[in-house]
Amino acid sequence: MISAQPIETVAEILEKTLEAPVEVLGGLYVVTKQRDLAIKSGDCTMLFKIDNEITFQDLHQHGKMLNKAEILLLPEELPVFSSALINQGPPLPSNYAQRLVMDLDVYSLYMESRELPEQFAERLATALKAIES
Repeated sequence: MISAQPIETVAEILEKTLEAPVEVLGGLYVVTKQRDLAIKSGDCTMLFKIDNEITFQDLHQHGKMLNKAEILLLPEELPVFSSALINQGPPLPSNYAQRLVMDLDVYSLYMESRELPEQFAERLATALKAIES
């Protein structure tokens, strides 16, 4: 007997991989990945819930999409996140670009690539899990 598995949609794949809700707006998929951030300044610790926005825009190129993410990281999280991003999951594509901005003891890491969305999402999910542990 042949057992057919249902084909998952891009939104379902992204939601499962990134463990966050996906909003679909035409050919644009928007994922809002929430995480807690604790910023220490002297004896004071400020706790924040932040939304990291990740977008996947359909390019109609054999499944490839324009993938973008802005991730806020503490200085001590940056090397762990970067190492996991580079060393685990699918290798970074040749068109991968990133920019790093420091603002008030928090780094904003902007990432962009043109590749299959599940590859970008898998790499990003692995890096985010590395800083959670």
